[in-house]
Amino acid sequence: MTTRTVSALIPGQPTQDGNRVPLTRLVPGRGQHGSEAFRAMDPFLLMDHFGPMVLPPGTDAGFPPHPHRGFQTLTYLIQGAFRHRDSTGGSGLLRPGGAQLMNAGAGIVHEEMPVPEQLETGGPIEGVQLWINLPKAHKGSAPGYTDLQPEAMPWTPLPGGRIRVLAGTWAGVTGPAVTPAKVAYAHLELEAGAAFEQAVPAAWTAAVVPLRGSVRIGSQEVAADTVALLGAGDLLALEATSPASLMLLAGEPLREPIAHYGPFVMNTPAEIEQAIRDYQQGRMGHLE
Repeated sequence: MTTRTVSALIPGQPTQDGNRVPLTRLVPGRGQHGSEAFRAMDPFLLMDHFGPMVLPPGTDAGFPPHPHRGFQTLTYLIQGAFRHRDSTGGSGLLRPGGAQLMNAGAGIVHEEMPVPEQLETGGPIEGVQLWINLPKAHKGSAPGYTDLQPEAMPWTPLPGGRIRVLAGTWAGVTGPAVTPAKVAYAHLELEAGAAFEQAVPAAWTAAVVPLRGSVRIGSQEVAADTVALLGAGDLLALEATSPASLMLLAGEPLREPIAHYGPFVMNTPAEIEQAIRDYQQGRMGHLE
């Protein structure tokens, strides 16, 4: 097998979203724009590490109603509790270690806010949201969401660490998230000096994203909130150089045209214009 080395290190960009929620935008990263970023990370469109932060009592921090079309979001919660609701009538509770897979498909309006008691009393919040592109044939699919409870993706012990698999197969464990794009996604925690290896299809995009601590891939040190995009090969191998918490991403590129505007990701500019009209005219539904 050929071990993948780091082809690019992409620093995350500190920013805010929603109601003043601090986050690090990892994909697209600093210095990446438009189609350059989408080609590099295909089929992944965006990755945000929100928090870690401690909400002050009485805050309104969160993500109020906003639309999406043409892709899926996979929101993974590390700390805190979020309540979701959307224009299809769906609602759910995200607990630590749980996730929500939302299919924006033909269009949806949703919100994600800390649970009311946490808004009143304050408390820690941390998570990761990943946008996964939908193939052209699925962009008009019915919107909806799937709750992925912590019990459906428990921690699995590894030598010197543990792994929680959200999608695809890592370390012999298959995660519950099923997406039209073929992806594999996991949260890995390692002690300093521990190593991890995983076979990854040679044609797939692969990346390693430390949230805390640092890892070494070949001769390259990768710090927290940095995307290590991996080059050619069929083996992902890394070693923790300090206690580390990181996300592992791999996916088969769609290699389809991308038109992007804010919360909409389609194949052509005309489809983006239609998405804007449909949202403005209420055809994606409403949240009261």
